[in-house]
Amino acid sequence: MYLHIFAYEKFTDPYIEFINKNFDPNEHLFLIIGKEVTSNTKLKTNIRVVSKDISSLLYLIKEMHKCKKIYLHGLFIRPLILLLYMQRWLLKKSNWIIFGGDLYSYLYPEENLSSKIYEKLRKPIIKNIGGIITPVKGDYELAKKWYGAKGEYYYSILYPSNLYKDLDTPKLTKEDGKKYIQIGNSADPTNNHLEIFEKLKEYKDDALEIICPLSYGNSQYRDMVINEGNKIFGSKFIPLTKFMPFDEYLMMLSKIDIAIFNHKRQQAVGNILTLISLGKKVYIRDDITTWSFCEDQGIMAYSINKDYENLFEPISNIDKNNNINVARKRFSQENLKEEWEVIFNENRK
Repeated sequence: MYLHIFAYEKFTDPYIEFINKNFDPNEHLFLIIGKEVTSNTKLKTNIRVVSKDISSLLYLIKEMHKCKKIYLHGLFIRPLILLLYMQRWLLKKSNWIIFGGDLYSYLYPEENLSSKIYEKLRKPIIKNIGGIITPVKGDYELAKKWYGAKGEYYYSILYPSNLYKDLDTPKLTKEDGKKYIQIGNSADPTNNHLEIFEKLKEYKDDALEIICPLSYGNSQYRDMVINEGNKIFGSKFIPLTKFMPFDEYLMMLSKIDIAIFNHKRQQAVGNILTLISLGKKVYIRDDITTWSFCEDQGIMAYSINKDYENLFEPISNIDKNNNINVARKRFSQENLKEEWEVIFNENRK
């Protein structure tokens, strides 16, 4: 009844497990386009891994016609965009789960011919798609403004990776007196690391540690960030270039004092919510939709545009406890189940 289409990502397995646990697996088929799939995923009976060859695309077309509703987890996969453009009657029963880059490519287009062609194909798809699913309503409003989207809006925090983390992490005693600062969440240029490096340069002799997760994204940009970070901060700069096991990554986040996300678009919501769950001080820009999302949820975030001079002041206990309580209440497994229940029930009509 419900067809989910993905490129394989780190959140794919937990999402499939969540849906299969909380809903009838016989009603859901997960089609993963690509080869990088775990053995655990391959064991599930309602999962198919498809490549981009003709026979796989014919199978994809058949399933798209058979199902009642289609869930597009991101709108990046070019063969899928082409299929939807050529079969626009499928759009009415399709729902787009906005990731971020698939929306903001409108503002930050790739300057090559093939990207320009695919952007032209995407415009009527987004305009006529039946439903749009995102926790950030501002992104839905941008889809309407930029693409003339007419689909229904559905709220969901989307994936288990975005939920409140009730962590049993040991209280770290930081006897070294350092401030641990996380900058960005990836090696994507939209993190704008160098702007933050410039702001922090005056503190390079202080007791601090700069931690930069750079395990995915643009390799040339990653190398530039590492070179600049080493040049400015020396041994105080810690680039994370390999994926860490989830528990290990959470342990790393638990020692962060301040996290700075200088994206000029919605990005890193999962990272932000995890840090909020841990009671950390989080900076984002106040001119992006993530800021309005935090305001709407009652989360206290700090503006990198305006509050920078108070960077090293610790988050107040009131704000810390409020953020933890908001995350615990709003971003729970139970709420995630209810959100997808509403979506599936609406889509049964």
